[in-house]
Amino acid sequence: MRRAARKRTTRQLEQVFKALQGDHTHPFAHEIYQRVHKQLPRISLATVYRNLHSLVDEGKIRTLLLDAQGARFDPETSQHDHFVCEGCGRVVDLFLRQAGPVDLSSLAEQGYVVTTHTLTVHGMCQVCAARRTPRSQRGPRPGKRTV
Repeated sequence: MRRAARKRTTRQLEQVFKALQGDHTHPFAHEIYQRVHKQLPRISLATVYRNLHSLVDEGKIRTLLLDAQGARFDPETSQHDHFVCEGCGRVVDLFLRQAGPVDLSSLAEQGYVVTTHTLTVHGMCQVCAARRTPRSQRGPRPGKRTV
């Protein structure tokens, strides 16, 4: 009987995981590399990618494929959705209350096996939306008197 391979925890893996803890920006691998490189100057981008994929395989982080820019990484592993700002590219976690479960039975009838689903909402964040709204429609600026 073959024993299951035990994953070894390395300094590189620990630093990559630490670089993501508490980060809600959903960074790209090169951004994580820049953070880890400050702590481990000899680490390569390939090592960061390898460790990110290990963390995904272990269920400690999630990979997000939200647009054509590439994979982002999310330390929040609970079931949640995302909002992507079309202005600045910011990604925000959404914890939406759903009235009921999504009916995916038609997929099962067609032979698909669904393991999970996510919702990605695209639009403008509050900051970008405010920039696009003409000043006259926003009302007076705080601290300014209107006559």
